[in-house]
Amino acid sequence: MKARAPKLLIVDDGERYAELAHALLRDYRYATRCELSLPCWECPRREGCRLTHAHDWAETEQALRRHSDIDVVLLDLRFHIPVERLLPSDETRLAERQRLEGLAILRRLRRVRAELPVILMTSVEQLGPEVDEQVFAADEFVSLAGADAFDARALGLLIERTLARRRELGASHGYEWGESPAMARLRRDASTLARTSLPLLILGETGTGKSALAERVIHAESGRKGSFVAVDLAALPETLVAAELFGTARGAYSGAMEREGRFERAEGGTLLLDEVGNLSAENQRMLLLALQDGRITRLGENVTRKVDVKLVAASNVDLEAEVRAGRFRADLYARLNPAARLTLPPLRQRKEDIESLAQSFLRRTFAAGPDRALLLEYAEAAGLDAPGRVQLCVGKGVEGALSFVLASASLKALRAHPWPGNIRELELLIKSAALLALADAREAIERGRAGKEPNTIPIPTKLLRELLQASWVAPDAEVRTPVPSSMPRGKSLRALAQGLERDLFVRLFLETHGDFVAMAERLLEGDAEENARRVRLRFNQLGLRVRELRSRLEG
Repeated sequence: MKARAPKLLIVDDGERYAELAHALLRDYRYATRCELSLPCWECPRREGCRLTHAHDWAETEQALRRHSDIDVVLLDLRFHIPVERLLPSDETRLAERQRLEGLAILRRLRRVRAELPVILMTSVEQLGPEVDEQVFAADEFVSLAGADAFDARALGLLIERTLARRRELGASHGYEWGESPAMARLRRDASTLARTSLPLLILGETGTGKSALAERVIHAESGRKGSFVAVDLAALPETLVAAELFGTARGAYSGAMEREGRFERAEGGTLLLDEVGNLSAENQRMLLLALQDGRITRLGENVTRKVDVKLVAASNVDLEAEVRAGRFRADLYARLNPAARLTLPPLRQRKEDIESLAQSFLRRTFAAGPDRALLLEYAEAAGLDAPGRVQLCVGKGVEGALSFVLASASLKALRAHPWPGNIRELELLIKSAALLALADAREAIERGRAGKEPNTIPIPTKLLRELLQASWVAPDAEVRTPVPSSMPRGKSLRALAQGLERDLFVRLFLETHGDFVAMAERLLEGDAEENARRVRLRFNQLGLRVRELRSRLEG
């Protein structure tokens, strides 16, 4: 089956770019405003037709409504059109408004279809110094020389590069894999197992992304046409689990109505049983029968119903240990295909992925909804174009993007954090930090204290550390105290106190991965950066050596 050709929307006040594309770039489909389905270059009414592309913002809106499957927008920079067809602007000079109308249309596109790739087409003489930086709001820009064959090749290469980036993003199905070796192996195995008929078992701590893996990767790559259906077994009372999974007949119990269960709703698709280790013995038996026979029986019925689902079971407990303890059926565990289980590592074991995960969560925060509305309000107040890209940076921002900037000490603190809540904790923390930093930046503008670079929004180190300290408490976390319950006796109280102080410093060093600022925050009140020097001095006075303790961390 031949793949669908990508669809392009051309936005240009003239005809040259449309004629160029239709003559030399015929491997694409085009979003026209015409009712006819045949390509423009084959149309007998082609001569003088004005429906081949959009000539202003009003016609662009019309094309966007008619075509929901546009892959790339090709946008001109200069528009020689009457003032009544130009977008509103504070600029009073007509020639200047016409020269920059493409940027005004780009800003509108970013508001209504932020995810849509845009290639801004310019000529060298159009790129004045005040325009250079603004064109970075487009995904790509190309300076066309005026020679048709050369321009078509340059444009074609950019279109393919833009489409390749989009395909790469789509291949991950919105799931952020990171770069750690463990996740690379997991990605390969998940893609392979998704396409089989076998049940699949996903193990991992709370917050590692088991549900997202099941929905965005396994179901997406399974090739199944049915729905993805998830049920959290830990959230259901034991007495309702069977009815929720298998459905009920009218009168099966007091007040029961005839309704289908989750197995039937997932027919032809994927069923995720989250926290499968919470099932009671009787519900384990019923699930085993369903897996063995491929059939289920609604409560109150005697008729079996055939079901075809891709079953994915997830758990945050060691099911093998539960089997040995007699709390989980060995035959059910075997049916869940444990030999091919997928184990998601905790975030503390994939620290190299923290920066890329944080970047992904930041972009997701401002992609749509009320949080994007807040970002657009800030951009308007700061006199910025509607941002197409939002970037998380370390040290300084990047040109052409609205940048949220972390200090290097903040990134170090993120990597030193134990992350008991795993990816879920990181996502909430990044979202909170970005929104609070955005609120501070907006307030600074309102009070007339805006900085020289409004497209750079710093995330203060103090804010991040406060969020880290309050972000998550592991449910099984022990209450820690600096004083152990049993202590070795010392020759003197001073020697005893010094020994306890050494033990405390060693423990804190290992817990914070050698971050003296983080150690200072847990030991002393006041400025952490200043206190870190005092902690380091005392560390040395106690005879402790960084190199020796780092070797323990690496070992």
